[in-house]
Formats: sequence, structure tokens, C-alpha cells
Amino acid sequence: MITILIGTKAQLVKMAPVIQELMARQMDYRLVLTGQHEETMQELIDAFSIRPADDILVKRGESDTHIKVLKWFALALKAIKNKQCFSSDTKIILTHGDTLSTLLGAVAGRRHKIPVGHVEAGLRSFNYFHPFPEEIIRVITSRLATCHFCSGDWAAENINSKTPEKLVVNTRENTILDALRFAIAGGGQTARVRRESSYAIVSMHRHENLSDSARFNHILETLEQASEIIRLKFILHPVTKNKLYKFGWYKKLAALERIELTNRMNYVDFANLLVNARLLMTDGGSNQEEAFHMGLPCLLLRKKTERVEGLSSNVVISNYRRDIILRFVAQHANGDWPFKALPEIYPSKIIVDYLQSI
Repeated sequence: MITILIGTKAQLVKMAPVIQELMARQMDYRLVLTGQHEETMQELIDAFSIRPADDILVKRGESDTHIKVLKWFALALKAIKNKQCFSSDTKIILTHGDTLSTLLGAVAGRRHKIPVGHVEAGLRSFNYFHPFPEEIIRVITSRLATCHFCSGDWAAENINSKTPEKLVVNTRENTILDALRFAIAGGGQTARVRRESSYAIVSMHRHENLSDSARFNHILETLEQASEIIRLKFILHPVTKNKLYKFGWYKKLAALERIELTNRMNYVDFANLLVNARLLMTDGGSNQEEAFHMGLPCLLLRKKTERVEGLSSNVVISNYRRDIILRFVAQHANGDWPFKALPEIYPSKIIVDYLQSI
């Protein structure tokens, strides 16, 4: 039995292709949700046609404040002590990424003496505070994990250089590639490209951007200026929406004609929104990878990134500098970009090949 522990929508997007591959090979698995994003998981489960979760650690809704997140984490830690989903028939626990749910999976494995497989292992920004706390979680999880599924040579070397005795499986690319391929229907992707209007997508949700009021206001003021160059579709993550209200920005943005506040959507719709955008401004690592694979011009609202994808081509780190942000927007607002053919690499199959061998 393989137990997969998932906390957030982003993790489920990236692990759904692995689950699809397990289902295709009729391998036994157990999907356990931590409860971190419980309210919005079902739409993704439906979109990827995977079966419903077998268990939920903590029954709750979206995490929207750090106080609530810490309370949820305490409850989840308590839950992993007694849950039957971590029974003796489990060969390995798969935990993904760099969230508190990732750490929960690693701790659950150690608690129940079950091997831990860390999917998306080896990513590093080499700065504990950018992003915070994700970089710290990645380092701790690497210490606890038994097997590291690394999405490329660079990530694999980051593990081997520190702990050469660890088992490393190089998946060559991130499983987001498989999710993206599924979302844009493989060979039919170019038929979906209809850039009839010019818009940019904005997506931000990271702690370092939302918790610092000065930085948050600086970003929003810069985005307001950017909207004078191109129309913006601002994706409303629950935590971001709360901060917009808290800092008095929600009504202001809603009143601006050139900024459209857009609720989160299913992954297939979001992928097609990306395909038809002129550019993307984001603080999300998954978004960086999606943009890289597509060829979409992408500006990171960050100082550091743990990923190397696109940094030498279509991805630029803004360092929060207004001049860099506005110059990037002006450069791509009226341009076009060719949709790249997705590489014939299937990281989810590589992961399941290993799981089938244990």
C-alpha cells in the first residue's frame, strides 16, 4: 500500500498525475488529505478523474490566518499518531513540496517507522527567509525523507552533495509537466491559443508578500501602475483576498476598470488562461514551472527562487523593483509568444516505476 499525503491544491495538481498512473497500473494506494485546503479539493479530484480521498486528518476549511494554520498543524500532528491510514501495510508515504503538510508527511513516516518519499525534493533558494518558511521545510523534510524524487540534475545534486547516502530518483522534470499536458489535452494544445485580447495574469499568495504590509502595499501600488499598460486578471487566493480586505485594497482594485478580480478556477481553465495571456506576474513556484514549459513570459514577485526553470530564458526575478516590473510589463504587453511543444518526458511514470519496484 502506498499512502499519499496531500495538503494544498497545488500539491494535488502535481500529485494527481502520479495517482492517475497508479490507477492505470491498478496499484493499491491511499489518498489522505490533511484538511489544509479541504473545501476546494473535490473540484480537482473531479477534474483529474481520480477517486475521492480515503481519509482527512483534520476536518476544516481553507487556512486563512497563521494563527489558524498553527492550530490546524497542532491538530494534524495529534491526528497522525492514531490514524489507521498509517498502518503497517504502508510501504511508503509520499509527501510533496514545501508546505506544513509536507512536513507532516515526513513526521508521520518517522512516527510510524514507514519510509518517506519526498516528491519535488532538492529544490533550494539557499536563503531561509526567501521563501519563508518553505525553504526551512524543504531542508527539514530532506533530513527526514528516505527517498528523494528530484525533478532534474540540479535538484538531485543538491541532495547528493549534502547526504550522498540518500536514495535519489531523478524524474528529469517536475510532475507539473504531466498535469499541464493533461490540462491542455496533449496534441490539441495549439488549437486553444486564441490571444484575441491582451491581458496579464497576477497570482500571489506567499507569506513573505502577504505578511509584510509595506511590501504588500508596494506590490499593489506597482500593479495599479502596471494596469495602465495592460489589463490585469488578479487571481484571488483566499489568503490574498483576506489581505486585500485587511489593507484596504479590495474595494480600490474592484473599482479599477483595468483590473479584474478573478476567483480561483479549476486547473484546466487556469491552464488555458495562461496559454492565452501575454504575461504572468506571480510569486508561485509552480506557476514559474508552468510558464517555463509553455514559453509564457513570467515575472517573479520575489527576491529568490528555489527553481532554475526559465531563469535563462522567459522568467525574470523582479526583486520587487518597480522599474523592473513596469519595464517587463511594457515589453510584453503587446507582444506575442509561441507556445512551446511540451517535452516527451513523463516524471509521474518514473516515480511509479520506482514505487512498483519496492
